[in-house]
Amino acid sequence: MDISIGSAHHIIHDELKFRKVCARWVPKRLTPEMKERRVDACQELVRQYEADGEAVLQHVVTGDESWVHFYEPERKQQSMEWRHTSSPKPKKVQTQRSAGKVMLTFFWDYNGPILKQYMPRGSTVTSATY
Repeated sequence: MDISIGSAHHIIHDELKFRKVCARWVPKRLTPEMKERRVDACQELVRQYEADGEAVLQHVVTGDESWVHFYEPERKQQSMEWRHTSSPKPKKVQTQRSAGKVMLTFFWDYNGPILKQYMPRGSTVTSATY
């Protein structure tokens, strides 16, 4: 195009009002049919709640998965020490992001936790696992 980078930047940002944005991470892409099934299930739960009240909540079980890291990060407050102003500053080796991780699957109901299970390394969460 034979224009300077500054001119291109001006056109893109100031004239066309374009901005760089990051894609938002979503766990799954749902098809319209999947969305419709979720709406139907939620509407059925609302109908049951309207008919039976709080009692229906005692029959709902839900679950989730999360990665659990093998390290316990120390908060800044925990690492603080009383030192004299003339004392050398304490040095701390930066902890690795994670020495490893494992998938935790957790289920609970109205009364609290039902099941907590750490998945074996290399396994995946599938419908058979549930």
